[in-house]
Amino acid sequence: MENNSADFLSDKRLPASTDAEQAVLGGIIIDPESISKTLGHLTKESFYIIKHQQIYECMLELYNLSLPIEGLALVEKMRENGYYGGDEDKKYILTLAETASSIGNVSYYVSIIEEKAKLRNIIEICDKVSDMCYDNTEFYEVMDYAEQKFYNLRNGMRTDRMRKLENVVREEMDYLKELASDETGKFEPVKVGISSIDNFLGGMNKGNLIILAARPGVGKTSFALNMAYNVAASSRYNPKKSIAFFSLEMSNSELSKRIISSNLSIDSENLRLGTLKDDEWDDIYDFWHDTLPDVNFIMDDTPAITILDIKSKLRKIKNLGLVVIDYLQLMTGSKKTESRVQEISDLTRSLKLMAKELDVPVILLSQLSRGVEKDDRNPRLSDLRDSGSIEQDADVVMFLSRPMSADSEAKNRNLCEVIIEKNRHGKTGKVSLQWDGSHTSFKSISYEPVPDNIA
Repeated sequence: MENNSADFLSDKRLPASTDAEQAVLGGIIIDPESISKTLGHLTKESFYIIKHQQIYECMLELYNLSLPIEGLALVEKMRENGYYGGDEDKKYILTLAETASSIGNVSYYVSIIEEKAKLRNIIEICDKVSDMCYDNTEFYEVMDYAEQKFYNLRNGMRTDRMRKLENVVREEMDYLKELASDETGKFEPVKVGISSIDNFLGGMNKGNLIILAARPGVGKTSFALNMAYNVAASSRYNPKKSIAFFSLEMSNSELSKRIISSNLSIDSENLRLGTLKDDEWDDIYDFWHDTLPDVNFIMDDTPAITILDIKSKLRKIKNLGLVVIDYLQLMTGSKKTESRVQEISDLTRSLKLMAKELDVPVILLSQLSRGVEKDDRNPRLSDLRDSGSIEQDADVVMFLSRPMSADSEAKNRNLCEVIIEKNRHGKTGKVSLQWDGSHTSFKSISYEPVPDNIA
């Protein structure tokens, strides 16, 4: 049989199991329906023997065309693809079926092939990392490459993204069938528990980068905390989602006080001073003892954290549902750049890629320029501070706007507008919320979409 060109690494043979590969291919010839047990686990490259790669590729093509995967059809497909080597190949396919006639558990052999392929991938990754080190590649770039590749490998993500349309559509059909029958909420966008926001946006889509921007003191951290805690505590998700909240400005202690205040309606000033009533102490104890064990809300107050550090930490969290980063302008890049504008551009692009890689929505808080206060107007996209790339990389841009001047009427100072200025997948408009400063919380009032000619 014909092997890959790189049969040896130094004096060691690359990991592979010829017997397992023969068992799986023969099992499919005997029982064509068993090919479904390989989908999502094996690709053509999972097989070490080149002839096995060719046979499996032809099997997949027959399967995608809803044609029978039997000897003659397989031989003909191999001939069409230029893989057929005459009677020798015909005899080999027959031998595969005879060898596999006594095999009852194809899945077992699939797992062996999958494991051997991953071991070969590890060797390939290590070779690449070694080359990068010898080429004097920056340390953080080497670390990011290695962590991303090993994360993808551990989570079964394919590194080859080139796919035939017919294969993608077939997988999409399977996905839609699963989606139609799902009752667990596995596929739905992340709902943030503030009804007017959820109604307007329809939830936050996985892989999206959502920018939440405001001037200091408007309440963007409290708003983000409200949404993040709601997702972590939501009973819709089973198991409940893990939420990661990275705060580069406030400590974990300060964040926890805000969560206590908003969820137990305890005055935030009394919490800060420790002047609590007996029943409030009881409420806090019950909240800690009865509620929080079921809430996987993870806080990190590492100052000046880098994206590489964030990604490394997030890859270790199971059932990740949402990431919040407070805030962009306090972050630092992992490599030197010519200007702060370029650094911010690199940060937002990397965060968008991270959201897609981890398949979760990422809410990124950002400051606005002083022009909003100076001109006494609503924010706009050009007010995003330090870089125009922020709006380019974002799927959704939301602004918080609240009357801040001393002469504002008391009733108006408790009103907050969430201005959805950009929404790549839907409408833009405004949502009105009630701000409760004593308890650092936001509540729904209503929303009004902007006219189509403005959106």
